Amino acid sequence: MCYRLLDCDATSLVVMRWHARARRALALFLVFSWAPRAIDASSPITGFGIVKVDTSTGTFVDSTTGDIVRARGTNVYSLRYDQAGGESSRARVVSILNAISDLKLDVIRTWAFMDGDAEDYDGRSMQPSEGEFIEKNFVALDELLALCAARRIRLILTLTNYWDDYGGIQQYVEWARASGEYDVYRREDFFTSPRCRASFERFMKAILLRTNTIDNILYRDHPAIFSYQLINEPRIAGDAQGNVFHDWVSYFSSFIKRTEGSRHLVSVGTEGFFLSPSGGVTFNPFSGAERQGVDMSRLQDVMDVDYVTVHCWVDDWMDSDDESKYRFMQTWVRAHLDQSSSKPVVLEEFGKHRPLDVRDRFFRRVYELLREDGRNAARSGSLFWLFVPNEIEDYDGFSVYASDATTLSIVRDDATSFDDSSAPPIDAYAPPPPSSTPMTPPGEDDDIDDEDDDDVDFETIVAPVADAESSSFSYSCRMLTSNAYEAHATYGDYVSIELVLNTVNFTVDNVDIDFAGVQDTMAVTATRVRTSVGSSDMFTTTSYFTATRRLGEGGIYLDEGPIMFAMYFAPSSSSSNAFVTITKVTHGTRIVFDSAAPFVTDAFLRPYSSGNEQSNTVAYGDIAVLYVAFSEPVGIPKVLMNGRDAFVSVAKAHSANAFYAFVEITAETDALGSAVSFEVIEANDYAGNKCYTCSDGLSKRTTDESSLTVVAT
Repeated sequence: MCYRLLDCDATSLVVMRWHARARRALALFLVFSWAPRAIDASSPITGFGIVKVDTSTGTFVDSTTGDIVRARGTNVYSLRYDQAGGESSRARVVSILNAISDLKLDVIRTWAFMDGDAEDYDGRSMQPSEGEFIEKNFVALDELLALCAARRIRLILTLTNYWDDYGGIQQYVEWARASGEYDVYRREDFFTSPRCRASFERFMKAILLRTNTIDNILYRDHPAIFSYQLINEPRIAGDAQGNVFHDWVSYFSSFIKRTEGSRHLVSVGTEGFFLSPSGGVTFNPFSGAERQGVDMSRLQDVMDVDYVTVHCWVDDWMDSDDESKYRFMQTWVRAHLDQSSSKPVVLEEFGKHRPLDVRDRFFRRVYELLREDGRNAARSGSLFWLFVPNEIEDYDGFSVYASDATTLSIVRDDATSFDDSSAPPIDAYAPPPPSSTPMTPPGEDDDIDDEDDDDVDFETIVAPVADAESSSFSYSCRMLTSNAYEAHATYGDYVSIELVLNTVNFTVDNVDIDFAGVQDTMAVTATRVRTSVGSSDMFTTTSYFTATRRLGEGGIYLDEGPIMFAMYFAPSSSSSNAFVTITKVTHGTRIVFDSAAPFVTDAFLRPYSSGNEQSNTVAYGDIAVLYVAFSEPVGIPKVLMNGRDAFVSVAKAHSANAFYAFVEITAETDALGSAVSFEVIEANDYAGNKCYTCSDGLSKRTTDESSLTVVAT
């Protein structure tokens, strides 16, 4: 174990352990006791989305399912390094992921960097020299994300380190100095050096703009990324103001959001120190913590930082008895829960030295504090340090072994006791597609104890249009999509609305539907009715209605966000003209529209000739021109005109979303009297999304009804 002197008051020098928790990481998982388990990491990722934060409650939610993400997990910083190793090393990664999954944990914090070319890196560095990125070692991160996604585990990807382990910011400083920035020599200079900033940006882009080579998912869209974390345990020794680091965080958190389109969460990786007397400095664990340049109170207000991170290292920070450390831990955790505004709080590093009964009491109390009230349970996360196999040396005194049954029982109990119902539903994140199994009306299959509870929950409502007081109805409604991400849909996808009506003493013959704010854009495509008579004066009818539409078809375009609809019906036997309106999804949740795929917005045919006054004809030797525009910038599209490849150029006045396609009319290929045809075969946006209207009927017709006919000269 390595130590160093902290910059402190002369009367209160605190001997702090140099944060070498990763110093021996390179050999950490060389031996595992768990047997590897086979897995198909290439299977589609469904029902598993990018994590968002409900800012009104501070709750992590899955943007695909709408479920709360508990953010209960552990630290295993060497996973990418291990995955970059040989077959046995990779098998060990699978083993530890399986063990974590068995504990019901859903988040792992790990290092997504390795800078420099130290001998013990064993050729697995991601950036051995400044700006040099080793593809095979990035592929190891691709593989790790795919393995985690298959287990519904997400990763906090930490991008650099204040400490020297895995290179960290000291390596960037050395590169900058070697390039000629001779005033850069302290690790803290990383935060102000232009060269370090540019170099770090290049590395970040290499990750943020990457496409996973295993599952072909863009990193910006990858659900197995819980968050990007700027740095592990940053400090600027001697700085009592915090302005330098605050500005650095503001810049790079915004940089991530701009680069990847605000898809993933961003965190900082701070220990949680306070600088301001009014902001909680009295809670700090040692004298001098207020001069480490990192102010928790200010950082939580940075717009592009999505959640607060806190570390708790009582054995490192304090020279006192275990009871005093226990009391401090409680005060420290509560202070951050109370100080945080609406953002979630993640205690992302905490640990305790043995004996086990002392550590178990510590762990148990940490989890209790995070569950003390419903609000904190919903807006907090916890990741203990450090999950390791039995055969590995406890190099820092904080290792939690696979055989530490009492500790792991506490961890598992916390993960499984989390109450998902404690947070309100989050419609804004568009929850989730229901299962593909048919909805079951009340009374059917009541004897089956379905653990997944796919039965419909009918909401009973008194029908305002019924002629008899005894008439009433209940209903269930769900949305389905053909999109692989289930709760989302884009142009080209099919969206269905299924409605089951359970009516008493009246029937419903038809349902009218407003879809996405446009009247009559969906028609009922399937119906089914079942009627049962309870007595001479009462009968019950169950009616099933299904409507399906392909998004974008017919020129109907949608706004981003949850897809709204309204379904209207009236009792067939009613003398009233009133209608009942249904707008609520009761089974599953609402589908969200996301126009990720480009589509053709305009297509015009025009002649390009001299002396031809007619705008709808072309003669031999003339040029037929197609103007085609897309919903967003795309690469040069492939266009056929009269069955042959057209020459395509950018319509410069319209940037990269509009193009001209040209073909010469010749006697050898174009018959007199024939109409000029065209088809937009292929177009991809800059993220690789394919044009959904290409290669189908929607790309073969003009949007202004223009046409060209071949005529004699």
